Amino acid sequence: MLDRKTAADIYLGILVEWERTYKDLPQIGNFDIRSKEFLAFKRTNSLEVLSYENATLSDEAISSRTELHSQPKQIVLFQKGSNSRARGLFKHIRNSIAHSHVERVKIKNKWFICFSAKNDKGKQVLHAQLMQSKLTPFISALKSTVKSV
Repeated sequence: MLDRKTAADIYLGILVEWERTYKDLPQIGNFDIRSKEFLAFKRTNSLEVLSYENATLSDEAISSRTELHSQPKQIVLFQKGSNSRARGLFKHIRNSIAHSHVERVKIKNKWFICFSAKNDKGKQVLHAQLMQSKLTPFISALKSTVKSV
């Protein structure tokens, strides 16, 4: 179960921001996963980010990664989305929060926040495993992928 601070951070930092600010932005040209802040976070925190072109590929990749929830590493696997990897990632994490598919998991003495999401056909479109101590910087890095508001 999430503690109150973590729940508030993800609710206010991701879900509310998406609904208030980012959801209605045009899909093309407003999101870029290559933002300096996101790339710096990824590099300094050994974050592995893998995107897949469709739900079938993301579902297969997530299902085949038997080490998920057993290795203390930061990883994000997700379906790209219609126009942008950054927008797809943001939207899938938002959906994970909105549908209560977020959990706190202890993996080899480290606490992780895990997000998961499935599409309406039951295919896994997101598995994100982030160290709890890195959640606030991750949220900031995720927001940095939005180019204009």
